[in-house]
Amino acid sequence: MLTVYDSFRERSLDLDYIRVIRLFLDTAGHWPNEQFGPKTMRTRILSIYHMLILPLLVYAEISALCLVRVRMRTGDFIDLGQDYLCILLSFVMITRLTLIFQGKFCSHLKNFVSKFHLVEHKHESEFAAKEYRKINIICRIATVVILLQAFLALVMFNVVPIYLNIQAGLFTDRAHRPPNATFVHSVNYYFIIDQYKDAIGYTIVSLLNAYISYICAVAFCGLDLLIYIMVFHILGHFNILVDKMRSFPRPISVSDKSEESSERQYNDEAFKILKNLIQHDQFIKEFLNDTSNTFDFTLCICHMFHVVSGCISILEISPMTAEALTRYGPLIFLLYSQLIQMSVIFELISSKSNTLSDEAYALPWELMDDRNRKTLLLFLVNVQRPRSLKAGGLVPVGVLTMSQILKNSLSYFLMLRTLGNV
Repeated sequence: MLTVYDSFRERSLDLDYIRVIRLFLDTAGHWPNEQFGPKTMRTRILSIYHMLILPLLVYAEISALCLVRVRMRTGDFIDLGQDYLCILLSFVMITRLTLIFQGKFCSHLKNFVSKFHLVEHKHESEFAAKEYRKINIICRIATVVILLQAFLALVMFNVVPIYLNIQAGLFTDRAHRPPNATFVHSVNYYFIIDQYKDAIGYTIVSLLNAYISYICAVAFCGLDLLIYIMVFHILGHFNILVDKMRSFPRPISVSDKSEESSERQYNDEAFKILKNLIQHDQFIKEFLNDTSNTFDFTLCICHMFHVVSGCISILEISPMTAEALTRYGPLIFLLYSQLIQMSVIFELISSKSNTLSDEAYALPWELMDDRNRKTLLLFLVNVQRPRSLKAGGLVPVGVLTMSQILKNSLSYFLMLRTLGNV
């Protein structure tokens, strides 16, 4: 006999893109396996693995902060831009990796997989099945695009320093190296500051940076992809709800029944459909609120990161030299592409929810009795309230927020540039 967890696996966890996301997050110990079945040796190992990742990342963050403190005495602000960006990336990564220890994240993910996923609702109508197939295709495309983006970010972040070291001639014999030359790393640490001129130390730090960069790619792109998948299914539920309202039945005259009996039969049927519409709308609203409450702090930290990192990255690339373009050009492209795609995808929720009030008002309320009109009025009031995912529970995430982030980044860049020229 199949257990409840087995039925979940047969339905949504067997989908190819869900399996890819689960495997991708598992490599950083960021998928709550214990929520989907009994503890096994594999889940215990992953739990221990994740417990070991965080201390390593915290230690690397502290070491990078100590190095910045040492270098601030002799270096200029613009020379420390790479260190500042790495510290910001590490801070966001650490806050995201702590989600696995939060019960609301684990329970919300389980609720999505077991109840809200469209595979559980495709049987409701032909349109629901069609919408399920369409959302599945969109989720597959999004999974491929985000994973390619993560791979590109991982490669560019670690290959650019190697290219700069080759250009500087640091991979030649020690006798032919430029005097007082040091290796360039993607991330710098205080505890190995004396080994920057040594090839062995460079190799060790490069391997450590490659591993931390991969964890960062999982924390950024993997978690964003999971949120995007949830957003796509929210949009799918909105489309199903709109289809239900558009296919709302109208009274049909029946010759062998009296007019009063036909109206009563129609109003009874209309009441059941209105009740289903309200329940479905409440189901979407609750999941949307749970999603916003689960990721509100994550989205808030992410937007703050984009404001500061955008300012620093523009400042670093402003000299427009070949080295600046090589080091910060790919990073700026990846950071802003992530911000734009997040804002556009989240904006779809607001735009789609705004159409619900028009569809509700188009229902044949003039043909209903007083009970159904009151029920429809209650439904109309509920769907008129704006809905969106909010960062910190206050700021709606969308295109308008993205434009404000870009304006603030440019304003801070101009201010720092002016102060630097004084």
